[in-house]
Amino acid sequence: MGDPKNLQSETAARGLARFLPRQTISLSDAHGVHTIVLSPVKRLMAITGISALVIWGVIATVTLIITSLSEDHMRQRSATLTLAYENRLAELTLERDLLADQLTHMTGKVLVAQDQMVAQQMSVLQLDAERSELDAQYNSLQSRLAEITAERDQAAAASQRRARELAAAQSLMVERLGGQDDVETTISVMTQALADAVEARDTIQADLDRLTEEIAANELQQELAAQRQDRLLSQLEGAIQMSLVPLSAMFDAAGMDVDALLANVRQNYSGTGGISAELAESDNPQDARMAAIFEGLDNLAMLNIAASEVPLAMPVRTAFRFSSGFGPRNGRMHKGVDLAGAHGSPIYSTAEGVVSFAGQQRGFGNIVIVDHQHGFQTYYAHMSRIAVTRGQVVARGDRLGDMGSTGHSTGNHLHYEIHKDGIAINPMTFIKAGRNVY
Repeated sequence: MGDPKNLQSETAARGLARFLPRQTISLSDAHGVHTIVLSPVKRLMAITGISALVIWGVIATVTLIITSLSEDHMRQRSATLTLAYENRLAELTLERDLLADQLTHMTGKVLVAQDQMVAQQMSVLQLDAERSELDAQYNSLQSRLAEITAERDQAAAASQRRARELAAAQSLMVERLGGQDDVETTISVMTQALADAVEARDTIQADLDRLTEEIAANELQQELAAQRQDRLLSQLEGAIQMSLVPLSAMFDAAGMDVDALLANVRQNYSGTGGISAELAESDNPQDARMAAIFEGLDNLAMLNIAASEVPLAMPVRTAFRFSSGFGPRNGRMHKGVDLAGAHGSPIYSTAEGVVSFAGQQRGFGNIVIVDHQHGFQTYYAHMSRIAVTRGQVVARGDRLGDMGSTGHSTGNHLHYEIHKDGIAINPMTFIKAGRNVY
């Protein structure tokens, strides 16, 4: 018996020969005729290879077409997203410019209101002095009126007394003196004395009438001065309220206790006394009102001082975009915000303070650190140039340096941090709180 495997191969070859019979190919060249015999198996292998090449070509062509279409789609999508991003950036820049204009306008209005409050305060003080002078004049006139009234009453009493004495003397002279001439002489003397008394009484009455008119005019002047003072006080109260409300709202938005902040500022500005202290001890309702106004002006001054000491302003005023926010980033805590802009863009202090560091630090590159009141510290990192030195006192809006990409940085931007009592906090809370004021 033969090998079963050979038998199976021969059977398969005979079955394959039905579909792919043996084929002979003759090729001629300069060396003669060459004959190539293709068995059914070789023909199957050739057909299979050619089919595989064709299929591979089709798949490769389809893949290339799909890839090309996908790349075109991605390019179109990328171009659309880029255009949308640029349009949105332009809109945000326009909005920022509008907010900046509104902020400038609002700051101007606040400054004008403060100037008006100062002028009105001076007017109130002047009116208060005028009122005090009018009160003194009124008291003097009242005293003089009382004196003249007493003199008038005394003159009237003297006139009546002399009239009675004249009548009694006339009767007595008629009884005791026999001469008519002596009687007439005596009567003439007494009549002259009575006329002098009446004239003195009339003079005193004229002075009394004149003083009464002066008192009435003085009272009218006092009433007009009081009305004018009331209008000025009302305007001053409105101006104080208009200035206090946005400042208080700004500190509330920043999460700060306004009362505690005022107490902290007053520790450094603890002067007392003056007109407001005297008014506070007065029982006059008008004085109590003026004392409340002076207290409001004091609170406004303290809040303005606190606002200049707390980092509420923007460190960058040119065109920029927020490239990274506060919080976890790539498994680490990002302790500030990144503001990307053009190389060399000015960087400004966000509050008054003292520069505690100006130089290079690992990771931050060129960095400036400013210490502020109330436990605040601000960091300005990756700068291309530093414009301040350690120990220098800076005010809000002073230029600290220029934007750059020093240290661990992927491009031009400012890394801005705010620390409160040594702990990093979100700068956007303070930037948003101060946006409508600064």
